[in-house]
Formats: sequence, structure tokens, C-alpha cells
Amino acid sequence: MTQKVRRRAGAGIALCSLLVLAAIELVTGQQKTTEPRVEEGTVVGADNVKLFYRKVGDGRDVIVFLHGGPALSMENDGLLMDPLADASHTLIMYDQRGAGRSEVVTDPARLTAASHVRDLEALREHLGIQKMSVIGLSWGSGLAALYADAHPDRVARLVFLTPMPPAKTPFVEQRDKKIDALIAAADMERLNAIAKEWSTANDSRLRDLCVEQFRILVGPYLYSRRNLANADKEISGICGVPAAAIRNQPLVGQAGFTSLGDFDFRPLLAKLKVPVLVVEGEKTNVPLDGTREWVKAAPGARLLMVPNAGHFTLVEQPDALHDIATFLGGHWPAAAREITASR
Repeated sequence: MTQKVRRRAGAGIALCSLLVLAAIELVTGQQKTTEPRVEEGTVVGADNVKLFYRKVGDGRDVIVFLHGGPALSMENDGLLMDPLADASHTLIMYDQRGAGRSEVVTDPARLTAASHVRDLEALREHLGIQKMSVIGLSWGSGLAALYADAHPDRVARLVFLTPMPPAKTPFVEQRDKKIDALIAAADMERLNAIAKEWSTANDSRLRDLCVEQFRILVGPYLYSRRNLANADKEISGICGVPAAAIRNQPLVGQAGFTSLGDFDFRPLLAKLKVPVLVVEGEKTNVPLDGTREWVKAAPGARLLMVPNAGHFTLVEQPDALHDIATFLGGHWPAAAREITASR
């Protein structure tokens, strides 16, 4: 065989091999995928407070996730967001000040909702983001609304994921009354005992108390108590942060909500000029009157009700993230519906 023939034969064998591999991938679905790049670090927020952040992917369009709380961490649904990072999108999340792996702040005057909003703007500037879509989970939805009002030119799209009450009156009392009624008397007594032990427990004991507390509190927000096991990984993450941050949770939570005063987000929502998607579990125990107000107040907003899920929607139905991805990609999910002011 001549050298030229051998080269042609070798090239033919290589081509056949590639075709065989491609056929195997098509049959088995086993295609090579590249995991998005993950970057973690700290950024200086407002007032020189250090914030721990996580950046996934290098897509052109940026999504920022604001976890719930106050006083929790990005483990509160944050890691469930990872699939949103694709060829087109970069996903960014961070632990809010005073909590998680961010700097522990103990001055209530520096733990206000306004401080959190200034932190988000500082993070945007540090990372060089021109415009971003924002997903706010529960408490994070309130921060997202406040940020969009303060910096409307920096927001492309908004997702209010299982949002907090849209106003203090009457929605906070309605929600608290409904959720408290779903907590057994023995569990309520245990929560009170945990609160008394919180400040004096050693670090190891404190983490155990944290897990026990959240397992009680999460229950009423689930469609099915059988799904509590699905939430355990998230709870372990929230309670796996430095002990100083866990110990600081009551202070951060109280300061954040107190700073809102007699709040009402609806006038802010009415000024929005970007697409808004509100997501809630169809089986939620949270009174839906408040959730619908988020949709009614924001011009052109739509509500996506996720079947077989409660207020911890993505914990119980992680596939609902596909609908959120559809919205962030520029299209309304098929099941999303508008709500008129009269409904």
C-alpha cells in the first residue's frame, strides 16, 4: 500500500469512527456537555460590607438570584437555579449581608432593605453588568421590586418567585394567621424553646437547632409533608454556613422586616415597564389574594401556577424551572396567565 493510499485509508477509518460515535450519541442520548464555569469570591457591597457571591457560566445575558429570608443564604433555592446558566445566560447569586458566608453585620441600622438594595447595585457595578434579569424568591421579591424602582434602567425582566406579601396590611397578618394555624401546638412550643436556647448554644448545638427549626417551619409551606425530605438538602445548606451567621439570623430577619415599615410594593410595581412573571405553587397554603396582587399591580404581568407544588415550589417541582427559563429567554410560558384588576 502506498503512503498516499495509507493516508486516505487512515482518514477514512477516522471518519467512520466519528460517525459511529455520533450514532451512538444519538441513540443513547449521551452527548458530550461542557459544565459551565463556576466562580466564587467576595465583592465589596455598600458600606464596605463583604458579600460572598457565586457566578455560574459566561453567557451574554445576566440573571441575578436574590434568596429569601431575610437572614438565609443562597442555598435557599439558589443551587436549584444552576440550570439557568447556559450558552446565553450567566447566573449570579450572593449571600445577603449579615448572613450566609457574607460579612456578619450586627447593627440593625445597616441591615435595612435599603442597604440590601445598595448591595445589589454595588455588586452590579463590581461585576460590570449593564443590564440584568432578576429573580426574587419570597423576601427577595421585595428587594427585587425595590431595586427595579431605584434602578429601572438596569433591569431587563423580573421573576417574583413565591413572593412575600405585597403589602403589610392586610396581607402579612393573613399569611401569618394561616401558616401559624398549620403548625402543631407541640411544634410551636418547640420553636419557642429553640429561640430561648439560640443565643447560648455552642456552635455544634446551634447547627442542630437550626436544622430542627427549619424542618418545623418548612412543613406548612409544602404541598405534601412527604416532600420534606426534598427540602432537607436545602435546610442543611442554610444551616451549614458559619455559626456566627446562624446566630445572627434573628437579628437580620427582624431588622430587615422592621425597616420596611408599613410597606406596600404595589405603587412601585405599577411603574414597572419590563416583563414580569409571578410564580406560585398551585397547592400553596399561602393565601393567594396577596400573590394575585403582585400580578394585578405590575402592568402586563402574568401568573404561573405550578401544579402539585406548595410555596416551596421548586423544591417540590424542580421542572418548573423550565418555564422560568422560557420567560427569561424572551417568551411567556404557555401556562402563564394575566389577571385583570377586577378578578
